[in-house]
Amino acid sequence: MKNPWVLWLCLLVMAACAPSPQKKVEVLQQEVLALHDSAMAKMGALYTGRKELTFLKDSVITKDTSAQQQLARQINALVQADEHMMQWMRAYRIPEGKKPEEALTYLQAEKTKIEQVRQEIEKTLRTSDSLAAHYRTPKP
Repeated sequence: MKNPWVLWLCLLVMAACAPSPQKKVEVLQQEVLALHDSAMAKMGALYTGRKELTFLKDSVITKDTSAQQQLARQINALVQADEHMMQWMRAYRIPEGKKPEEALTYLQAEKTKIEQVRQEIEKTLRTSDSLAAHYRTPKP
């Protein structure tokens, strides 16, 4: 390259455009909270599903112990999904006062945890909906 100033200017512009560590922390924190909000939006469905499966278990198929056990296991899965969300919320702390590198490591771990909780909630709800539909349908 004939003009080293052009290279120097390009490097300076690239460095100025790179997000600061604090900005990365803010973006990652927003991602974590968005996952939390997505999971929280389904908490009512966990309660509703638990209520419906309990109704089906207690009153619709009282003679089929296999069905009762299957419904009881799924009710437990709904309770566990709810509890995992509550545990995550109790443990989560905004990483105030931490160095950006520490905050990024913490937030990445929390993002992984809340994503797992969100997936557990969604899977549990799909299974519960399918099971409820199966036992709601009148048998010939």
